[in-house]
Amino acid sequence: MTNLSLEGFVRDVRYTPCLGPDTLKVYDITQFNVNQAQAYGLINLGRAENNLAFSKWVSPKRTRSYPFARIYNTYHLNTKKVTIIPIIKDEGAGTQNNDRINFITFSWMNLLNIYIILAWYEDAEKKSGTTDRITDQILNAEAVHEKLLEVSRYQMTALHWNTTHFEKDFEPIYLSAVAGYKKISQEKNVAVHSPKNHLQTLEKFKADGCFSLTCFKEATLPRSYEAAHRESVTTHLLESLEKNAKSVFRISNYLGGQYYLTADEVYWEDDALVIQESKNSSRGQLPSENDIKDGLFKLILFANMEEVAVDRRRNVEFTTRLKLTGNLVGSLFLPCATEDIFDFCAENRLTQTYQKRLISLNQEARENNKLEIWITGHHG
Repeated sequence: MTNLSLEGFVRDVRYTPCLGPDTLKVYDITQFNVNQAQAYGLINLGRAENNLAFSKWVSPKRTRSYPFARIYNTYHLNTKKVTIIPIIKDEGAGTQNNDRINFITFSWMNLLNIYIILAWYEDAEKKSGTTDRITDQILNAEAVHEKLLEVSRYQMTALHWNTTHFEKDFEPIYLSAVAGYKKISQEKNVAVHSPKNHLQTLEKFKADGCFSLTCFKEATLPRSYEAAHRESVTTHLLESLEKNAKSVFRISNYLGGQYYLTADEVYWEDDALVIQESKNSSRGQLPSENDIKDGLFKLILFANMEEVAVDRRRNVEFTTRLKLTGNLVGSLFLPCATEDIFDFCAENRLTQTYQKRLISLNQEARENNKLEIWITGHHG
């Protein structure tokens, strides 16, 4: 069996979110402090109609604290979008949480034209009753503020900014993060993970003594996804691919750049490829709003692919699908008639809040090409 190759081409990204907030909190750039700000909002630059939309991550790991949902909440705005990401997040030696930013995050932001600001934690508190856990971590706000001002004056695309920012600033910010945790450990008398692993990893990101995006890509493209990629191979192209196996897409843009994104599931349905993100609520009727937004955000790029190739087969028909499962009776496939939503809500005794959310999701599926939303019970 050969390794299955999934490729896509993205020229432009057009997407209309319908589940976003009605209003966003606005901060004045002169007063902005990343540690005191909400998870997302607007920064007023002091000139008419000149704002930055921002979101912030608490960890570089995409599966924690819904950073994609935070970006989704700013994605409808016709303004420059910035996301602030801690380069490293260590929660203390007594946890397994010691995460670093990786190339797939860099890819996602570049293709969606979102400006990254790398940040580092410089202070924290020892978690009560422990000697090896930290909490209430504080980013270096001054450096973030400085970069926000730089982005506000920057005239080129996020791809250019992110590439330059990583090449120029990655190593000093990374070393500041390592030093920050050493200082926290000493000052708060708390055990954190050894810096040795972080420093050894940094060396893997370098070529000829300097940070290299190519080395960063090769060192951080997750091996587990590569393994899942191999496992998803089937003997015949039109057989169903293994479900529940992460799949890696190599995406190219019109500038010739190569980026890597992951999808929850990829499988064949009636000779068309389905690229699916799946969200489940084990106890509730529907996954949380943040879960749903996280899934939608991941599908934006896939829905904007002009071409998809699977192995040697070019121009494959495909669709993107968000599958939402919960304690529900029956199934609902969006987009659909509004009456079908009312019937589904009545059958499942869904609240007005859920009904409103489903109507917004129906609008999102209607307005965005190649997006489907499948809502079903656990056995659907």
